[in-house]
Amino acid sequence: MNNFNPEQPYNDLPILPPSFNFDDVEILKKVNTTNIALARLSGEAKSIPNRQVLIEPLSFREAVASSEIENIHTTFNDAIEATYIEESELKIEQKETKNYREALLKGYRLVIDQEFLNTNSFITIQSILEPSKPGIRKIPGTKIQNRSTGEILFTPPEGEDLIRKLLKNFEDYFNSNSDEVDPLIKMAVMHYQFEAIHPFLDGNGRTGRILMVLYLCMVKRLELPILFISGYINQHKSDYYRLLREVTKIENWKEWIIYILNAVESQSIATTSSVIGIRELIHKYRLVIQSKSKIYTAELVEYLFSFPFYSQKTMQTALGISRNTASKYFAELERIDLIKSQKYKNDKIYYLPEFHNLLK
Repeated sequence: MNNFNPEQPYNDLPILPPSFNFDDVEILKKVNTTNIALARLSGEAKSIPNRQVLIEPLSFREAVASSEIENIHTTFNDAIEATYIEESELKIEQKETKNYREALLKGYRLVIDQEFLNTNSFITIQSILEPSKPGIRKIPGTKIQNRSTGEILFTPPEGEDLIRKLLKNFEDYFNSNSDEVDPLIKMAVMHYQFEAIHPFLDGNGRTGRILMVLYLCMVKRLELPILFISGYINQHKSDYYRLLREVTKIENWKEWIIYILNAVESQSIATTSSVIGIRELIHKYRLVIQSKSKIYTAELVEYLFSFPFYSQKTMQTALGISRNTASKYFAELERIDLIKSQKYKNDKIYYLPEFHNLLK
């Protein structure tokens, strides 16, 4: 128990690791079942020859769900339309989901290139999410309030020096592999800590959720950033916020960790189903194109499953083909009834209806 006062800056936020014994039977049993579900997801993803095709399409679902947690309401269709609509025509919500995906993919590239993330990495990710409010909080006065009643629920630590000190401790814990705590438990601990530090004026929740999947990639529990827990949090949002507060107030680490493990397990199972569906659809389309036309290439099929919408220009660039060849490919794919098209200004936009239904 501590002397936490929600109306005062939580400058005494304990540093990591927490003084809690994670060798709890219930936690360890849940860790085991969660790791099994996560391993199956990773294994199914590896069954797809070019696994990179999964990152882009699966990120749309998370962009919508993670934004929804922050009361940024949009739809899957709005999110995928943002891939071809001009920037000046995007709705605010579409910009938010587009920024989310770009931040996630940038973070993943940083993990691949550096094999670690640091405070500058966190700032980079947040700056893509919130380009109008980038960087560490410098001005005091940030408070987390109940939207309905105005009650102050939490006042995060204040002062740039203190926030950077707490982030350095977080960074060290994030990149350390010296302790014996399972990475899934560490991920739950770190998500609480990042939200408690609340280092930015805006984008803390979304940055924190991106860091969860990036951490699993960094420690090799996942090869690709395709596990997204925002869908689970949306379904159990009141528990999410209640348990965050209970870690602060009464150090209820056990229930918080089990909540996050349940989220990972549930979403691992759901995403595994999506990956299997994508793999089966890829196989089906490969056979259809091979049997009904003469345009089949493995690269063409991979391209069709890498993005939700295509144009002649993007196909030319992706496959290194001429405009005439791209036009021929699209005409053939429409002829054999695999793709649909719609007009956007003076261009034609193409898509796979079955693929869209899988991603929603």
